[in-house]
Amino acid sequence: MELAGRIVLVTGGSGGIGSAACQAFAREGAAVVVHYSEGRERAEQVVGAIESAGGRARSARADITSAEEVRRLMEEVSSFAGEPRLDVLFNNAGVFPRAPIEQISVEEWDRVMAVNLRGSFLCVREALPLLRASGAARVINISSNTMERGTPGTLHYVTSKAGLVGFTRGLARELAPEGITVNCVVPSLVATESADATYAHSIDIVVAAQSIQRRQVPEDLVGLLVFLASDRSAFVTGQTINADGGLVFR
Repeated sequence: MELAGRIVLVTGGSGGIGSAACQAFAREGAAVVVHYSEGRERAEQVVGAIESAGGRARSARADITSAEEVRRLMEEVSSFAGEPRLDVLFNNAGVFPRAPIEQISVEEWDRVMAVNLRGSFLCVREALPLLRASGAARVINISSNTMERGTPGTLHYVTSKAGLVGFTRGLARELAPEGITVNCVVPSLVATESADATYAHSIDIVVAAQSIQRRQVPEDLVGLLVFLASDRSAFVTGQTINADGGLVFR
């Protein structure tokens, strides 16, 4: 089991990608904290699925745009672990509204930046003592192919996800001397309820543009996520890795 004995925190763990990641990490032996902001029932369902399969998990609520709430989240992680330690942080939580630039309010722009970018920063900053205690911690961020394609109508989302790539690179340089790796995964348009509700009109276009012409599902990401969380990725850091069915070649 790749992650036996590891403590993992997945932000946005109640959603489609988050749920699949939590269960994949648990299958590999990790104890998983399933973070949520509003989807408590779904987070508890993820915890239940992990426990039914013989794994260990706990749900934890926090507004990741709030430094105080993120600090409390890390206290819950320590309580769950039984010590102040975190081995893997998967910054998965995000929002992705659509609107042309003239319809994006300052408030909505700030909300997208706060959740997608500031939230990842706060989670890493507040988790640093726990990550350092691991001795070989992993931080995994998630961006979007819209960042590379400049998808119209998603300027705030595109900008926040491009920011995460820079965040990944800068953080990787800074934390490498402490044995902490930082990488970023870039999926295609993954089949989740929230994505389908927002981008239904784009599904066929995206699938047709992929080299592998089928809809990406959350489970398509978990192999890469487990690799990046494991000892096998110890010499991989600062990388932005596309797992998008050949939508974008880098």
